[in-house]
Amino acid sequence: MTLRNYFRLLAEDRPYQHQWIWFWKPLLKVASWFYGFAVGFRAFAFRSGILRKQAFPCPVISIGNLTWGGTGKTPLVEYVARFFINRANVPLILARGYGEDESKMFLRQLQGAEFGIGKNRYETGKRILATRKVDVIILDDGFQHWQIKRDLDIVAVNVLNPFGNLSLLPYGILRESLASLKRTSIVVLTDVNLTPRKELEALKSRIRAVAPKIDFVEAHREALYGYRPGSRERIPVDRLQGKRVTSFSGIGTPRSFQMLLNQLGVKTVRNFEFCDHHRFTDQELREVLHAKETSEAEEIITTEKDFFRSEELIRRIVKPIVLKVRLRLTNGETLLHQYLARFAASRPIESHLIKRHHHFSRREYHQNA
Repeated sequence: MTLRNYFRLLAEDRPYQHQWIWFWKPLLKVASWFYGFAVGFRAFAFRSGILRKQAFPCPVISIGNLTWGGTGKTPLVEYVARFFINRANVPLILARGYGEDESKMFLRQLQGAEFGIGKNRYETGKRILATRKVDVIILDDGFQHWQIKRDLDIVAVNVLNPFGNLSLLPYGILRESLASLKRTSIVVLTDVNLTPRKELEALKSRIRAVAPKIDFVEAHREALYGYRPGSRERIPVDRLQGKRVTSFSGIGTPRSFQMLLNQLGVKTVRNFEFCDHHRFTDQELREVLHAKETSEAEEIITTEKDFFRSEELIRRIVKPIVLKVRLRLTNGETLLHQYLARFAASRPIESHLIKRHHHFSRREYHQNA
């Protein structure tokens, strides 16, 4: 079992189906213990003041997760950024830079936002604040980023596989123990439309057992339309119903993409799954194309996140339908807005303010190596 394949199975909570797990299991348990010790010591160092936190002059909202990938964090970052943009505020999104696919999506879709991509998010943010007017900072994947003080922590939890086997990486999918949820104010439960209500309520009870004061928001990813790269044509979701497709994705929880396609009435003939943030090769995409051409599939379909990651190759080789989705809050939206409104600057919502920042997301995104 390759390391890449292991982490793909880990995201789906299926690594223990492999025949060689008896060999890997003791090693992974030991590695998990050392990982937990390092995480715990680092947290202690920041809480005790051994390591100092840095503060920004404007509010900081962290959006993160407790597990490795697949929680719906990216559409949640977009949702929160739009909340502030719609109020004529300028959000600055600071990201570590692991996934250029996410950065490209934000740059294309969040007109009026600033972006900082770099390993040292504090230095990146400080440099941008020196030359740009920013009202609020959004830390993308910031729950474990102790270096920066924040005013609000929001954690996304995917209900399809919330905590795996309750073990830390690399034996499980947890980046921290469940007890760390005490640090957050809001948990956004994603993909709630793909699980029974009884299981959803049981998950809430499980979380409240370790973090009694937590507030919940329920959400799911809603398909808006499909589109063909290079074309302005939008394909309504009802026109996708009944289509036979070859699908491919490299996201944290590939199962959620397949379940969404099933809900739309799309019939998957062949499905290719890759690791989260996987950068596709020429050969891999040609295999996807070959599978479509030698089967009864009419189309190839993928996620927008995957498309932006390998845009040029995908345009040239497979020419798929890209599925556009957004985060839809089905319960607790007013509550989330109340939390976010505390950090919004009050000003008239004038169209010229939005237009003034229209070029920011096209111009550049700030990097700090």
